Amino acid sequence: MHPVQKHLFDTNFKDLDGTRIEGTIALSDELINLGIMDFLSCLKSSAASPAPSASSPAPAAAPAAMPSPMKLLAILEVEKLKFRSESGRIFVDVKAGIK
Repeated sequence: MHPVQKHLFDTNFKDLDGTRIEGTIALSDELINLGIMDFLSCLKSSAASPAPSASSPAPAAAPAAMPSPMKLLAILEVEKLKFRSESGRIFVDVKAGIK
């Protein structure tokens, strides 16, 4: 994880208090396809994986997991989030801030 990301997660995004963002993000076909593939693989793995057995051993040292995005979502104030399509491209209009 990048040191800046780690700092933001460790400080619960306090450095971003009052930050505002407004703009348009163009989503590439590749990014949309990756999202769809990730969603489908989650569905497939959750349907295919049996219920965990009580006697299964603890996993070996796993790499550090990314922190839950719930901390950021709890302090995010979204005023506008609009998906739109123009000339075959997908755009997201965003206006948001950190409380």
